[in-house]
Amino acid sequence: MVSLYWPSTEVSGATLRASAILLAALVRAVILIEALDHAEAAMHTAVVAADLSRPLLTPPAAEDIRADGSARLLAEQRAVLCPDPVRALALL
Repeated sequence: MVSLYWPSTEVSGATLRASAILLAALVRAVILIEALDHAEAAMHTAVVAADLSRPLLTPPAAEDIRADGSARLLAEQRAVLCPDPVRALALL
């Protein structure tokens, strides 16, 4: 487990953004399953991962508002369509 903060630190927008940056920097790829376009932590992690040239993978977007963030990233070609785990492993 890695964190920038002590366990008793209160969660805030700033701590979530900083944690997202750390997460994106440490991983080989980010898989965004489903995210609201305004889901700050998930979308921030996804954008930072793309900015760091980490693969950003997402399954096909459902016709549901809960996946509008994923759909936008696919439409902007910031994410790669990843329909199943086998494809995700192949992309790594």
